Amino acid sequence: MVIEILKKIGLTDNEIVVYLALLEICSSTTGEIIKKSNLHSSRVYECLEKLQVKGLVSYVVKANRKYFEATNPNRLIDYLEERRKQIEQEKSEVKKIIPDLVAKGKVTKQVQEANIYSGYKGIRALLENLLEDLKKGGEYYVFGAEGGMKELLGSYFYLYQKQKSKLKIKSKVIFGDKARNTDLLDEFKGEARFISSEFSSPTDTFIYNNKVIIFVWNENPAFAILIKNKSIYQSYKSYFSLLWKLAKK
Repeated sequence: MVIEILKKIGLTDNEIVVYLALLEICSSTTGEIIKKSNLHSSRVYECLEKLQVKGLVSYVVKANRKYFEATNPNRLIDYLEERRKQIEQEKSEVKKIIPDLVAKGKVTKQVQEANIYSGYKGIRALLENLLEDLKKGGEYYVFGAEGGMKELLGSYFYLYQKQKSKLKIKSKVIFGDKARNTDLLDEFKGEARFISSEFSSPTDTFIYNNKVIIFVWNENPAFAILIKNKSIYQSYKSYFSLLWKLAKK
């Protein structure tokens, strides 16, 4: 129990061994401490220095030799009080720099996160979050669309488009040519352009608000990957802008 408590107040294992040895043998030279503690001489010298700094060990010189002894155990209370005062001082100093650290973090740190949404319910929840995130008057961009979304979501695809229109959320979507003559466009709300299906893929990529969503429709269950990263968003947005210029109405 004694050893555990001494550890809790900040003494290392070796410091405890040396301190307890000194309590038993009283005033002694380093040679006697080394024998009693069974520690290497370099470890003993190191511990004695640290224990002196903590005020738990002192020494006297006799015939040009140092004799070390442990201070009164009541000194442990003084040691803890000094530690408490030091911690309070450090706490006060840290409080002063926290605003600077927070400000620095906001400037330099990008939010990076990736989440996977699986199946009908997961993808529907993700799309509802998208609408909530964009709120009224927002805008998002899509490329790769060829109908996989409507096929999976069924009637909810219509509800999603209706809600998007109600919130006045704008969308620019690049469809593959295969979608040009389908009923997919009857329910779609937004600005559409088309690109050769040779550039199509089994995924739809949504780009908005420093986020990118990649929907994978040809897996069972279908799933989506939401990536929150400003650099990735900007990269995909640039790619979309290039495709939008090449796409046809």
